[in-house]
Amino acid sequence: MIQNTPDTSSARLIALDWGTSSQRAWLLGDGGRILDVRRPDFGLLGTTGDDPQSRTRAYEAAFDEACGDWIEAAPDLPAIACGMVGSAQGWREAGYLTTPTDLAIGAGDLTTVPHARGVLHLVPGLRVASAADGSVPGDVMRGEETQIIGALGLLPPADGPLTIVLPGTHTKWARVEDRKIVSFATSMSGELYGLVMQHGILGRTATTGMRDDAAFDRGLDTGTAAPSRGLPAELFGARALVLDGLLDPASLPDYVSGVIIADEVRHLLPHYATGHRILLCGNADLCRRYAAGLRVHGVAADVVAEEAAAQGLWRVAIDAGLLDTEPSTNPEKETL
Repeated sequence: MIQNTPDTSSARLIALDWGTSSQRAWLLGDGGRILDVRRPDFGLLGTTGDDPQSRTRAYEAAFDEACGDWIEAAPDLPAIACGMVGSAQGWREAGYLTTPTDLAIGAGDLTTVPHARGVLHLVPGLRVASAADGSVPGDVMRGEETQIIGALGLLPPADGPLTIVLPGTHTKWARVEDRKIVSFATSMSGELYGLVMQHGILGRTATTGMRDDAAFDRGLDTGTAAPSRGLPAELFGARALVLDGLLDPASLPDYVSGVIIADEVRHLLPHYATGHRILLCGNADLCRRYAAGLRVHGVAADVVAEEAAAQGLWRVAIDAGLLDTEPSTNPEKETL
């Protein structure tokens, strides 16, 4: 892969959000300013080897492919990463912090991974402990905690609780109070959508998708039915609508997206956002969809940029002592 290497004279940090299916790498300057960004196709699923040694080699090769020229140009730059790269199937397991936590991640919380070009520092994930008797399952996240740190840094200080929703393959709903993560819940909505549309009967019913906001809104409306028929019934109802000529097969993907998001919002909104300010953080199109799902219930949400993870990694590097100064004011930073 041919890379255009920027001037690294003002670079301060190499930062990576390394997830299950993708990787984002940033070269950051003063104040967390983004000097360069890369999005190679090197997620966990593409780098996991059959044994620890081959997995280590695969991760090191992927890291070198994404960032090697940055390191070659500035070998003393610290490097930090969050996400599934720190999971049990990742480069090295980085452990978890248990909620509630104030997210002041120090040097002792990071896991160091020596490699041929230096050291990569891994950010720990977060966990909600399961009930001692096993009656209530816990939860885990990796990568989203850093997005939350970055999102909080983009917000002015505010009183009162805040709910941050991070849409994605495994969408997180996190409750933040006094800039501490109190608890969170995960919904597998994105993964469920992929499985249903790629491996189920609805995928065979659909034709090549086209964006259809009206079909998506129609799917969202299923979340307000009383009593609810339940997600499995509503999903199969999409096939019946197509067979009856009431839904275009090309519009089925957006309709199904609406049905799944509606079910998620219906169940998690009462637990995580009643009376709270809501912030959406992530991919712009997914945030648009979740904002629409919330509006169905009369709830408005603010949106913060997907690049919040870069700002979060900058903040963690400051707190952990990888960088020796506070970030300077960045006029280019996206705010609400």
